[in-house]
Amino acid sequence: MNTKELVNRIRNMSVTWFSFNLATSAIILSSFALANLEHIALLKDLAMILAYINTATYIVISIFYAIRIAIGWESFTKMLRHPVQGPFLSVIPIATMLLSLDWSLVLNNIMVAALLFYIGLVIHTVLFIIITYRLERHPGIEVRYMNPGWYMPAVGNVLVPYVGAVLSVHGIHVSKSLMGIYLGTGTVMWIALFTIWLYRAIFYSPPPPRLMATTWINLAPPAVIPLSYEALLGFTPDIYRVLIGTSKEVQQSPVVLKLLTSFFDFFYYTFWGVAGLLLAVIIVITVDYLAKRQVEFAESWWAFVFPLAAYTISTIHLYLHHTEDKWLVYYAWFLYILTWISYLVTTILSIYYGIEELKGVPEEKLPAILHPLEHDIEKTGNGVSNKDSKKTASPKS
Repeated sequence: MNTKELVNRIRNMSVTWFSFNLATSAIILSSFALANLEHIALLKDLAMILAYINTATYIVISIFYAIRIAIGWESFTKMLRHPVQGPFLSVIPIATMLLSLDWSLVLNNIMVAALLFYIGLVIHTVLFIIITYRLERHPGIEVRYMNPGWYMPAVGNVLVPYVGAVLSVHGIHVSKSLMGIYLGTGTVMWIALFTIWLYRAIFYSPPPPRLMATTWINLAPPAVIPLSYEALLGFTPDIYRVLIGTSKEVQQSPVVLKLLTSFFDFFYYTFWGVAGLLLAVIIVITVDYLAKRQVEFAESWWAFVFPLAAYTISTIHLYLHHTEDKWLVYYAWFLYILTWISYLVTTILSIYYGIEELKGVPEEKLPAILHPLEHDIEKTGNGVSNKDSKKTASPKS
């Protein structure tokens, strides 16, 4: 590969490379949570090894993407302003904040974790404002362009209070009111966008095979939201048990205990329960695609991993509050195994097709694994069939 080709590849580098970091962090955190639940030292060691690997790959990807922005600033700003492509840029700060959790929970280095958190928070806030502004002000956007990728800014918002609360426990002050702003905004935004997604899914053509995996992003917000409410309310499992065990008011009054439990359950079950039913529906949808042999590998397959891992962690936390529901442990193991299957298959196929493309195999014979997912969405009419998409104009940049 000559210098010109290398520069061209960097200039066209997809932001979804950060999806590898996001997915790996999700695997790390779910492994760590399950290791603590089941007292499995091997899982904890695996999480630590993966955390270092994830950090190294994050640094490499960040360097190349910074170069990509520098040499292709015009195309980057065009993507940032685009109502379909723009939301995918949120994968950068989300991956950064998840890496902060790797360093705080798994590697126990709070200063590095705090640095990553604030870097991710600043980037996410700037992107959220710009993306939301462009979505609101763009003159040519239509419902049929809606896809679960639009949840990415909302996912980043609801993740902020969870990461911030974890850092607060370790001595890094993060304003609770500030975290509340992100949680409230992200929750309401997701509810609104999910409503639009349901409308689009019911009254328009279903997503094309290349975007089937993005349907799984629907699981991410309702899986993360209860964790953030739990952390923000100070009802994390450890603190909750201490509160119940040491508070005289709670010990002497079963009514107080009932109120505390009900208050927690109200927030947790509302969102965790939605994710559970969505999972069943999404599995059926995926099986339908498989049965019709319509599944096509693409970068969007990274969307399988994070939602499943987040829902695994959410299920583990729920069990720690309701240990009488033993089936939640088996459910968490099922979700964890499903997460690993998705992660390994996506990683292996990504590497395989990446090597094939580097060999010079004709593009038409390869899934566009190294091509920007946002371009795939635009080319397919964002869910409109390929035949119809040729007749439908893309939204103006």
